Amino acid sequence: MKSNSWKLKDILMIAVCAVLFGVIFLGATYAGGFLAGVLTPAGMSSLGYEPFYGLYFMAVAFAVYVIRKPGAGIVAEILAAIIETLMGNFFGPIIILSGFVQGFGFELIFMLTRYKKFDRKTFILASIICSCVTMVYNLIVSGYNLIALPVLALMLAVRIISAIAIDAFATPLLSDSLAKAGVLRGYAICDSVNSNLED
Repeated sequence: MKSNSWKLKDILMIAVCAVLFGVIFLGATYAGGFLAGVLTPAGMSSLGYEPFYGLYFMAVAFAVYVIRKPGAGIVAEILAAIIETLMGNFFGPIIILSGFVQGFGFELIFMLTRYKKFDRKTFILASIICSCVTMVYNLIVSGYNLIALPVLALMLAVRIISAIAIDAFATPLLSDSLAKAGVLRGYAICDSVNSNLED
């Protein structure tokens, strides 16, 4: 039976994820800010960050797929958000709360399946759920309730597409490649690296 107890190697992987994805988060934030500026003349600045949301969910997606233990994705996402904050994210510490919401939103489906399913369908569902959960969060915290409904619908659609492409396809494929190369030896992913994600 698979043990859910954490080991030193799991903690080290979470630390690596925090630093790596913290840098990616910061890059996504500045790229989103740039795109928002470009879209401002067209009145679509609120759409600027949406194509990058898949990058914001990468820490939890990677940690869940590789470590496969309760809370690994949430912890990785929060720590990556902390690293991003320390490196100078212009939104400030509020993104740490965003990190928790993103981590919880993505990991929720794995909690419900008791961490027994890690196939592509589950990751697609996780991407959709996380996109919806974070959109609700944005409506409450980020003032998205002031945005016109058609624009909100477009924003959510772009967010979902970004999340599915990056977190349900690219991240597992990257993880599988690393596992096959021996980089992730000893982690839960290696127990099923030869299985097909599409069940």
